[in-house]
Amino acid sequence: MSAPVRLKICGVTRAADVDACVTLGVDALGFNLWPGSSRALSLDAAAALVARVPRPGPLRIGVVVDPDPATLQTIAETLGLDAVQLHGDRTAAAYPGLTLPWVWVVRGTPELATLRVPEPAPTWILLDAAVAGFGGRGVVHDWAWAAAARAALAPAQVWLAGGLGPDNAAAAIAQVGPAGIDVASGAEDGTPGHKSTARVVALRTICATFPP
Repeated sequence: MSAPVRLKICGVTRAADVDACVTLGVDALGFNLWPGSSRALSLDAAAALVARVPRPGPLRIGVVVDPDPATLQTIAETLGLDAVQLHGDRTAAAYPGLTLPWVWVVRGTPELATLRVPEPAPTWILLDAAVAGFGGRGVVHDWAWAAAARAALAPAQVWLAGGLGPDNAAAAIAQVGPAGIDVASGAEDGTPGHKSTARVVALRTICATFPP
């Protein structure tokens, strides 16, 4: 029997939210290390939050934007991450010393014919809306394109991001058929980085009803 669609809560900044997500069985947590983000964490703050995540428990994902190799190495070693989510122009090929699994982020709606899974292969591929800066900023992706991209990238594992929340996640999953969804602002109470337990519960419930 297929596993339910998985849920990643991204941009976690508070210990209470980490604890709630662990209790609720969220599949992955994203800790943002890009200074330009409204949910950015210092390395020390991220380390304190990551330390609260038990093993076994949610995957601990470090979110970065084109870091230099030395910075990425420091982040990986300091935090003990399960994977890194690489935003920007660089893929894992730019980091020959990287031993962690990685997430490839495809922003916007590039021509499907140009999509090629890079080497080394990512653990999963994240489809996100393209906006100024990095991250979707709550902008809803083009689900029709995302569904076509998921099919074109098969059998690679494809996740969906971009403006998802309890009000539209079921419709997005039904149309796109992703292996997982990645939610930041859609899991918040209106303040960047402040997660709403009620919204996380709703998202977890929705994901559990959809096998991939």
